[in-house]
Amino acid sequence: MLGLSSSYFAFRKKGIYDSAKSVFDLGFDTVELGAAHSFENGVWETLKKIKLDFPGKNFTVHGLFPPLEQRAWFNASSGLTAENKRVIKNFFRAAEILEADVVSIHPGFRKQLSWQETGLDMADAVFGRQLPKEKSWKGLFAVLKEFSKGAEKTGCAFAIENVPMIGEPLVFSVQDFERVFDEFPNAGLLLDTGHAWFGEMLPELLESYSQKVAQIHLHYSRPKSVQSIGDEHLPIASMQQLEPLKAIRQLKRIPIIFEHGSNVSLEEIRSEKKIVEEFLKGL
Repeated sequence: MLGLSSSYFAFRKKGIYDSAKSVFDLGFDTVELGAAHSFENGVWETLKKIKLDFPGKNFTVHGLFPPLEQRAWFNASSGLTAENKRVIKNFFRAAEILEADVVSIHPGFRKQLSWQETGLDMADAVFGRQLPKEKSWKGLFAVLKEFSKGAEKTGCAFAIENVPMIGEPLVFSVQDFERVFDEFPNAGLLLDTGHAWFGEMLPELLESYSQKVAQIHLHYSRPKSVQSIGDEHLPIASMQQLEPLKAIRQLKRIPIIFEHGSNVSLEEIRSEKKIVEEFLKGL
């Protein structure tokens, strides 16, 4: 299941329907409905139309989708606030309409999050005051309990993404993920390769949790030892970059979602797609 995040086109000011159509027009069989979209009236009818108009296609839901009227960041560490309850309910309503394969979220942060328009793609979070560590874990587990229920009811998988050490993520290390998976054995890992390459954690994550990978966010980033701007969301440029993913035995059965910003062209995505398709054929 090879796909592209709809956020790629949301950054280019396309709406939800047109973003999904643009992904399928590129020849992908999967689209991830991502977090970069602006609020749209009638979103549920839009999702029903997407499902109807693109039969046989695959879907995943990620981040905060569908968007709220006032843009916000979904911070699972905050627990079951009124806003988070609404977000979770909407997540699974979208997943049910689309018959999504995976619903995925960021792991929560130990700082309050707010949204600020910066125009920098994927860098619009503003971090506020510190949240107590164990209270954050309690909040995350309350949210994951609801996700576990929603996934079981909807029939989809749910997964938690690995993120860089920015904004004090609550779940970062292999030991942190172990705490989550011990409590929620049905949770999976959304392996973000760019985050892992930047944080120089890809070998460690794959050694410990290759069997838990339920979805991939695929892109490349130079490691933090040679650059400091964070995950660059660069396109995959060689088969060699994909070699570590051979550790994921279920690789051909899970969604592999390209995740890029406006620094990557459509031609680069087409080239990347050919490389990944060739890699998968050889497995």
